Amino acid sequence: MVNKAFVNVGRWSALAFGVVYGVTHNASLQKQEEQKKLQLEYERKEHLIEQARQAYAKKSTAKAVADESNVVVDVDSPDFDLEKYIAQLELSDKI
Repeated sequence: MVNKAFVNVGRWSALAFGVVYGVTHNASLQKQEEQKKLQLEYERKEHLIEQARQAYAKKSTAKAVADESNVVVDVDSPDFDLEKYIAQLELSDKI
């Protein structure tokens, strides 16, 4: 038969292997969870930035539409602004 000391060494070795495996597996799971949290936080920030861009675009468009009524189209007028006139034409093409 097998020596009792050999059996005890095998049992303690299996226990030690199980503890080491458990610690390393737990560390890898925690690392995956941390990466997942970082990814979700990054996606949340991207979403907020996109919302801010859309809100700014709406605000800019609303301001441009409000300024559109104030654009002077008479070239001989001293209040004529070429940039505003071109912007008005671009907006009218988009709409």
